[in-house]
Amino acid sequence: MPLKTITAAIALLGCVSHSQADFMEQFRDSKDGKFDVSQWILDNAVGFMPVPLIVTEPAVGAGGGAALLFFHETDEQKAIRQQNPDDVSGIPPSVTGVVGLATSNGSKLAGVFHSGNWKEDNIRYLGGFFGASFNLKQYENGSDKPNEFNMQGHYFFQDIDFRIAGSNFFVGADYVNMSSTTLFKLADPIEGVPSPEFDSVDAHVGVKLTYDSLDNTFSARSGTKAGIKAKFHGKKVGGDFDYQDYHLFVNNYTRLSPKWGLGVRLDGKSATEGVPFYAKPFIDMRGMAAMRYQADNTALGEIELSYDIDDRWTVLGFAGTGKAFDHNQSFSDAKWQSAQGGGFRYLIARQLGIRAGIDIAKGPEEWTTYIQFGGAW
Repeated sequence: MPLKTITAAIALLGCVSHSQADFMEQFRDSKDGKFDVSQWILDNAVGFMPVPLIVTEPAVGAGGGAALLFFHETDEQKAIRQQNPDDVSGIPPSVTGVVGLATSNGSKLAGVFHSGNWKEDNIRYLGGFFGASFNLKQYENGSDKPNEFNMQGHYFFQDIDFRIAGSNFFVGADYVNMSSTTLFKLADPIEGVPSPEFDSVDAHVGVKLTYDSLDNTFSARSGTKAGIKAKFHGKKVGGDFDYQDYHLFVNNYTRLSPKWGLGVRLDGKSATEGVPFYAKPFIDMRGMAAMRYQADNTALGEIELSYDIDDRWTVLGFAGTGKAFDHNQSFSDAKWQSAQGGGFRYLIARQLGIRAGIDIAKGPEEWTTYIQFGGAW
């Protein structure tokens, strides 16, 4: 994330009652004198972090927008941080966000969310509501000629996790309700699509078990986050489709030395019969368009090697590969799809451990650029 862009955005939205010199002092870390937004977003009553969103996702075209992230500390968190200004917060504050964006192919999205962290990190909550209209492409049976469609509607979600007896294990549940209208641009019918235009609701209740020993929620440097989740979709919870899907993942971060770090990601998804075409698993990896490699099952692996230039700047390289395959297809028959790239991070909020930057990735078809706020996984 370019520092000039962040500085300009904050300055324009800043409190006019401060002098320019006093104002800019809020963005200088007392520990090393470098640009840092910790004081602004934690000590200022109207503090927020503006995050520019540059969209280069191949599935929706180029575009952009912005997110305003408002951070909320408890009195206990603030007291600990002020007593230990050189330490990174062990318990992240709650965050409320407002998001809006649009892209060159006519896609657009707007919404709000809240991430809550309560009872000394023993309860974690995430919820929100979004409205969107996406112009997308659907690839039937691995074809290189996609079917174009527009999907617009509303997305409501609630997610909560409870820590088990002071351990690193969490048990949780979630609920999602997505109502949408879909319009296809096609001459011939395709599998799983009842008509060129139709309304639908996809809703589920999910249960999950998660292990989380990450050292930082936003930009992990060490530790492991792993989990298994089962989601049950159906009419009993407000949806039109009866099916189940499952997700298993492991993300591990290791410090090879004080300067070098290694991240490893493994991910697998599977959906049963009855899943609507837009909800089928796809290979979700930097450098690959959403829904480009889609099937009943997906499996992928990714590694990321990072090097700290100094306490603020980090450069990194990554590579990954995955397969998408249907239930009637063997894993060995499916083709590997690979991507690789590089990027950088800047420690933009030291007391929160937040790193932001840019990744550039090359997949099977094209190059893609991502603005990253925190880690990529």
